[in-house]
Amino acid sequence: MVKTILFIPGFQEDLTTRDYAAVLTAIKGAGFKVQFVPITWKGRSISGWVTEFMQVYAKYDPSTTILAGFSFGAVIALIAASKRVPSELWLCSLSPYFAEDIPDVPVEWSEELGVRIIKGFEKVTFASLAPRVTCKTLLLVGESEGQEWPILLRRSNEAHRLLADSLLTVIPGVHHDVANLRYIQALVTQISI
Repeated sequence: MVKTILFIPGFQEDLTTRDYAAVLTAIKGAGFKVQFVPITWKGRSISGWVTEFMQVYAKYDPSTTILAGFSFGAVIALIAASKRVPSELWLCSLSPYFAEDIPDVPVEWSEELGVRIIKGFEKVTFASLAPRVTCKTLLLVGESEGQEWPILLRRSNEAHRLLADSLLTVIPGVHHDVANLRYIQALVTQISI
């Protein structure tokens, strides 16, 4: 049976913000069905985004569904997987916005998001989510983004350590861009194994 990927974009992004079409095409080329799941970012925080996504996810059989997300979308996918375990979970450039990360988030990031969004993330602890995610999990992160933002690489390493069945891939020379050709190739390589 062909599995369906529910793919969630990064913060304030939609299908046209970056070349998500190339990402989705590559995933389809690897033999999957793909559903891009747009999120209503404005006026909400993490609980609202997760609720919106869960309404879509409820229409799918978790045993034949893979949750995938980029950046903030990866956070949403992880939280959703802790509530209703999918067959797999693909976390691309997992954002470091869990309660454990907030004290180390750069001030400019917090200011850009605003107090309400940061307060929402303060209620979400990675350590409490991780034990409930029992599916195979792929973690991908760009080497360059990890060099520029060590907190992002630290979150990926910590996720790899705490998630029971995970594989971490650091993609050489790639920044925070899931649509980068090297990022897409790394993802396709991992999902084809």
